[in-house]
Amino acid sequence: MTSLVKKNVGWLLWLTPFIFSCESEEILSLPQEPGDQTLSLLFQEIPLSYSLVQLDSVNTNRLPNDDSYRLLAGMYSSEFFGEVQATAFAELGVNTRAEVTAEDRYDSLVLTLVNDYFYGDVNQAVNQRVAIYPLLDTLARTPYYRTDEIPFNTISLAELNFTPNPKADSVADTLRIRLDDAFGQELFDLAQSGAATLSSDSAFQEYFPGIAISSPTGNGAIVGFNPNQLQLSLYFSTSTDTEPSEYTFNAENAFNNISADRSGTPLAGITSVNQRSMASDNRFYLQSGTGLVPILSIQPILNFIDTLERNTEAQLRVNRVELYIGTTEQGEGQPIPNQIVAFSFEDDFSLVIDTLQSGFNRIPTPRSLLVDGVQAQSGVFAVPPTESAYQISVTQYTQNLIDGFPGTNTEFRIQPPRLQLGRRLGEIVAEPDSVFAKVFYTLLE
Repeated sequence: MTSLVKKNVGWLLWLTPFIFSCESEEILSLPQEPGDQTLSLLFQEIPLSYSLVQLDSVNTNRLPNDDSYRLLAGMYSSEFFGEVQATAFAELGVNTRAEVTAEDRYDSLVLTLVNDYFYGDVNQAVNQRVAIYPLLDTLARTPYYRTDEIPFNTISLAELNFTPNPKADSVADTLRIRLDDAFGQELFDLAQSGAATLSSDSAFQEYFPGIAISSPTGNGAIVGFNPNQLQLSLYFSTSTDTEPSEYTFNAENAFNNISADRSGTPLAGITSVNQRSMASDNRFYLQSGTGLVPILSIQPILNFIDTLERNTEAQLRVNRVELYIGTTEQGEGQPIPNQIVAFSFEDDFSLVIDTLQSGFNRIPTPRSLLVDGVQAQSGVFAVPPTESAYQISVTQYTQNLIDGFPGTNTEFRIQPPRLQLGRRLGEIVAEPDSVFAKVFYTLLE
């Protein structure tokens, strides 16, 4: 019999926190009363199988109170992932209103963008060009996905060249872009006349649906702008003030269009959505934002436990099961996700949304891997500070599989946390031999 017994009981209670060191220098738990039995403390590394899926639907909407969301614009070409291009679409709302009199005069219309995100090639991204275009239609109050877009006027309101900072996440750059003065004067005239157009967000968006932020093809990076710090300022001069007064507008609803061309890369064979594929170099790939996710199988863990139990006369007790996903060294500007989570999925690879029995309470949530009984959302794969690898304990989850626990599965979608999948771009490239499980076990003879 194994320590992962095939019944739903408090199966960890027979373990005592006795610390033992062996050649692997791993900490193992031993049975409470081994008696005169001979103990063999062992571990086995087990390669895990995986495939790749290009998801059909990746939501890229800005959500309320989402501090991680960025408006993305630019193009980046990678030897692994191909060409990725992004355009941001955002509507604007009226923020502050200053009193405008008949004596006041228009000064300027300025869009302020704070660049605090970079994804791309540091050596190529030396001359980023950002263009601002007026939308021709309003944003609906419905979900937007990475392939969606809003028509916009191809004549820009302004364009700006700048050198993006690959360390933008720690040292943000503020861009001030002066927009077309004819449009600025038109806005000022509306403010001066007290027009209802500027009286509410909905009225303003009916008049001016919003902006598209785009970078012409040829840039070497995708830059991200913090929507919480985006501001459109209408400046005007008064006869009494020495400093210009202003009318301000800020970002409301927004989404990103993100496209990918995998031609000439190991991923070129992935041409259909929601269909299992493999990279031509057999590497393990993940790219958030574009919806390229791996499907990981932990069936080899169960096969190993079953084979070992059938082929040994000793008592088998499995102490711990851990998963590892190593990552190749990424260059500056190619961020890897800070967290990844493993979710169960339906036949069309959509997430399973149901009630999860954690062993302590029932919580409505997508079913995800458990970290020894704790939901993965609060104990996700974390990047160790000294290793380029994700690691997670799945001991309890393995027990749930053996017990036939409802909702458990041997395959998972590996991705950033659910609400972050379409919010930013990030990537993982792992060699086949760096995706494996470690099974720590004891043989009692």
